[in-house]
Amino acid sequence: MRETFLVLGFMGAAAFWCAAQPGAAGAVQVNAASGKRLYTCYRSFWPELETTADFGRLGIDTRCFFAANAINSAGFEYCKYPLIWQGVKKYNFAAYDKQVDDLLAANPRARLLCMIDLNTPYWLTRKLAYDSFDVISHAATDPQWLKLTTVWMLDFIAYSEKKYGDRIDAYILSGGGTSEWYEYDRGKSSRVKNAAWRAWCKRNGFVFGEDVPPESSLRKAAHENVIYDPAAENDKIQYWRFHNEVIADAILHFAKTARPAIGKEKELGVFFGYYMVSDNKLVSFGHLDYERVMASPDLDFFISPGTYNDRMIGGGSGPQLVQGTLLRHGKRYLHEIDHRTHAVGNGWKTQAEDNAGLTREAAYALVNHASLWWFDMWGGWFNKEETRGLIGRITAVSAAYADDRSPSIAEVLLVADPQSACYLNEKMPHASAMAHRFRDQVSRTGAPYDVYSFNDLAVIDLSRYKAVFLPATLLITPERADLLMRRVLKNGRTVVWAYAPGICDGKSLDIARVKQWTGSDYKTPGPAAVAMDGWTSVYAFEYKTLTPFALREIMRRAGVHLYVEGENPVFANARLLAVHCKEGGEKKISLPQSCKKVVDVLTGTTIAENATSFTYRFEKPDTALFELKR
Repeated sequence: MRETFLVLGFMGAAAFWCAAQPGAAGAVQVNAASGKRLYTCYRSFWPELETTADFGRLGIDTRCFFAANAINSAGFEYCKYPLIWQGVKKYNFAAYDKQVDDLLAANPRARLLCMIDLNTPYWLTRKLAYDSFDVISHAATDPQWLKLTTVWMLDFIAYSEKKYGDRIDAYILSGGGTSEWYEYDRGKSSRVKNAAWRAWCKRNGFVFGEDVPPESSLRKAAHENVIYDPAAENDKIQYWRFHNEVIADAILHFAKTARPAIGKEKELGVFFGYYMVSDNKLVSFGHLDYERVMASPDLDFFISPGTYNDRMIGGGSGPQLVQGTLLRHGKRYLHEIDHRTHAVGNGWKTQAEDNAGLTREAAYALVNHASLWWFDMWGGWFNKEETRGLIGRITAVSAAYADDRSPSIAEVLLVADPQSACYLNEKMPHASAMAHRFRDQVSRTGAPYDVYSFNDLAVIDLSRYKAVFLPATLLITPERADLLMRRVLKNGRTVVWAYAPGICDGKSLDIARVKQWTGSDYKTPGPAAVAMDGWTSVYAFEYKTLTPFALREIMRRAGVHLYVEGENPVFANARLLAVHCKEGGEKKISLPQSCKKVVDVLTGTTIAENATSFTYRFEKPDTALFELKR
């Protein structure tokens, strides 16, 4: 019944919001507190002109499009328009004009986000003898590719700005696999990459082989075939550093070069920082040097799809990147909703699942103050009337919170560790277990959580975190040890470790270090709790023992507030609370403090007054979003 109400009620809410705001509703909101833009956007690879117009009628006037020259991973064109970049200094800008003019004709109010294709067109692939789509780390080490692509990018921006600059709010730098800077290389060598490897080693004082380590070597590790030994396998560790750094270098180069071309007011975005990535890709994927890219003064926002690994109904969703590190550097997140609805198959199965899933994704963005776009990849994702109604309702309601900056109230901190990741044989399941799979488990505990990177621990406020999860921290150098002792291992906090924390000090491996940090012997099944000096250590050798139930009990003993019992994902800040439910039924929701009023944001219904808890009946499945008025 609640979904039906959404469809019938969204037009009234949208009309109310449109009447209250100058110009188009929901296109781009500027947050008063931060001065930063929040985008609510429609995106498709293909023209989808009727849908572009329809989304405009829903209040979504921001449109992302791709000025693509490349073929996609499925083997056909990204873009339905002719090739723009046809040769060295040879351009068919009429094709670009047609693409933009068609979109503006479909929605004359449209504001545009333009993706710039930096990948090699077919003619350049032949010229260079490689395809940057497949081996971006090779292209990134080739001065010829960098030079030619930089010229194309600047010429494209100059033309675009002169003709359409008043309609374009941001450019997005796109390269590598699926235009998200993916690297498909698994240790391949090439002339350009080997030359760059030798130069990198010389600059950093390393003496290794002339060529990059072969894949057969990278798939082997000294410790249980999981962890590289820096005393004997330092070439592998340093290779993965090099492999990730060169991709970051390329992005930083293009961003620095593009910034003066687009000006200070226009924004620049990128797909990057995917730490919560799919299995067997954590290290080779090429995104581990994300902290340096996120610190760039030339970039404004970062994009990732919602996780591919936990997007089913009942899953916790969340970005593939580390959003906390973005916040640390004053950058924003754009959440890509590219989930396959039942209208296109091979994803959610019913309209009810679409409603619950799409609401979950939008609620994540709203609670976490993120932009979003509805990615209608090849068209048809959102063509059902009820789906359109839901999107319109969500857009109208979300606009009311565009200026809100209610802080996170999470008492749980999950720590990503890209530096430790370079010590891993990613082909072993441990790599995925300590990244996205661990996050998937934490998502099902009924408590909100934040995700930051290890280096962020030195500067962020840790005072409200009662439980800190360090599932990936294999590397504890003296400097890292000092940071942990000063900032984390104190104040009655509970710290959760897994597998082999601290086994490496940067010079050698020693399993005795595990007990030094955890109070438990290496390979203790766990979860084993040990009272330490002013804090509690919980250690488990096998990740599989840290189930949602076990993590919830650890949190409970640490004093973390649990909003619901059972494996329900929860997103929360000081004002908003979202709960996702697969099975439906009546559930008690406990609040961390008394609220004068609890309102169902999507229906406007008051659920409870002067309450520390309330009962809510969920549909099967469902996502509910509440405002907690204190």
